[in-house]
Amino acid sequence: MRPSLFKTVQLLSFLVVILFALSVYSFFVYDAAQKGTNGGFMAKSLTYFANFPRLIKTVLTSKEVSNIPVTYLQLDDSFKEENHLTYDLFALNSFWNRNKNEWDIKLFNLKNDAVIYQWHLSKIDLDFSTTSFNFANAAPRNCIVFPNKSLIISADESANLMRLDSNSNILWIDHTHIYHHSLNLDADSNVWACTSDLNVGDKIPVKGIATISGDIYPYQDNYITLIDKNSGKTLFHKSVTDILIENKYSNFVYGFSDPDRINHDPIHLNDVEPVLKDTKYWKKGDVFISSRHRSLVILYRPSTNKILRLIYGDFLNQHDIDITSDQEISLFNNNFIHYEKDNSNSVCTVIDTLQSSEVMIYNMQDSTLTKHFNSFFIQENISTATQGMCTLLSNGDLFIESQNQGKLFVLNNQGFVYKKMLHAPLKGYAHYPNWIRIYEHLPF
Repeated sequence: MRPSLFKTVQLLSFLVVILFALSVYSFFVYDAAQKGTNGGFMAKSLTYFANFPRLIKTVLTSKEVSNIPVTYLQLDDSFKEENHLTYDLFALNSFWNRNKNEWDIKLFNLKNDAVIYQWHLSKIDLDFSTTSFNFANAAPRNCIVFPNKSLIISADESANLMRLDSNSNILWIDHTHIYHHSLNLDADSNVWACTSDLNVGDKIPVKGIATISGDIYPYQDNYITLIDKNSGKTLFHKSVTDILIENKYSNFVYGFSDPDRINHDPIHLNDVEPVLKDTKYWKKGDVFISSRHRSLVILYRPSTNKILRLIYGDFLNQHDIDITSDQEISLFNNNFIHYEKDNSNSVCTVIDTLQSSEVMIYNMQDSTLTKHFNSFFIQENISTATQGMCTLLSNGDLFIESQNQGKLFVLNNQGFVYKKMLHAPLKGYAHYPNWIRIYEHLPF
C-alpha cells in the first residue's frame, strides 16, 4: 500500500474511532441528563463531573467561606418594614450567637422589640453523632416556655430534645429519636413531637417494600412521638406510614411514588397538633398530623389507632395545623410544587400560576376550605417554599412567619399592622425565624 494511501486510511480510521467515542460519550451524557444520579455508575460520574464547576462556585460563594452564619439571610432592601401594633404580642424564637457559638432563645415583644427573658443553649451534653446536621445548623425550633420559665427545646434535625430550667441548665435530655419541625403540648402538658430514626453511621435509615417485579421501593419513615414533660421519656411512638397502612390507606404511602425522585420521603411529617378538649368533631387526646409530601392532614385517635378523617384538597405541601374553633382548623398552605427535572420530550402549556403562600381554614361541619386574607398575601408576595407558619389571634388578626423570606407579618381585614425582618448584628443581614411561637399573654 502506498504511504499516502496508508496515511489516508489511518486518518479515516482515527476519525471513525473518535466519532464512535464521541457517540458513546454523548449517549452517556444524554442518559445522565435524563436519569441524573439514578442512572448508574457512569451517569453518576458524568453528572458529578459536569456539575464540578457549579460545586466550585457554590463553595466559593458559600456563607461558610464568607464567615456568614448559615442562619443569616440578606436583608430585602425593597421590603418596607412597618409596626402599627397597639397591643402586646410576645414571640419566642432562637438566634445564633456567632461570637459565643451558642444559641440564644429570646422571648420578646413584637410591639416594641423589648426582650422579656432569654435562655442560652451550648453544645455541652448535645449529641450530633446520629445526624448529618451540626450544632450551628440545628436551630432550636418551636420552643415552649412553662410558667416557671423552664423551656422545652429540640435542636432541629438532631437527637436532642431537652428541658432547660430558668437559668438555662439542662434538666433532662433525650437522644433516642431525631427531632424535627414542631413541638406541641397536649392536655397534660406532655410534648408531641415529629421524629425519625437515628442515622446509622452516616446513612439515613429507610424502610422498603418489594414490588411484583422484585424491585425494592425504599422510603424514609416519620413518627409521632409523645414525650413526658418531667422526665423526657417516650410515652407514645407510632410510625405515620403504619398508621396509614393499618387504616387501609397504603395508597398514601406508596401510591404517589416516583422513581425519578431523589429523596424517598413520602410523608415528611411537619406538625402534630393535639386536641385539648372534646367537641362534636374530635375528642381530647386526638391529634392532627400534617404530611407535607402528601398534601394531607390526618385526624388520628392514638387510643384506638383509628384515622377519623383525611383532609386534602386545594392546598400543596402545607405546614402548621392549628385548631381555631370547635369545628375549624387552620393550615399554612405553602402552595409549592416539588419536582426533580423537566421532561425534555414534552411541549408544555402553562395552564395556571401559583401566586403566593396562603392560610386556609378547614370547616369540619361542611368540609369546606377557604382562603384567609388571601389578597394581602398576593399583594406582599408572601411565599415560602419550605417551613412557614401562622397563628390566628383572639382579636381576629393573623400572625404569619414566611420563613424562607425571613419576614414576619401581622394582618387583618384592613391590611398589614406589622411587617418586619429580624435584623442580625452583621450589617445587611437578618436572622431566619425558627418556627416562632406566639403568646398573646406572658406564660409566667
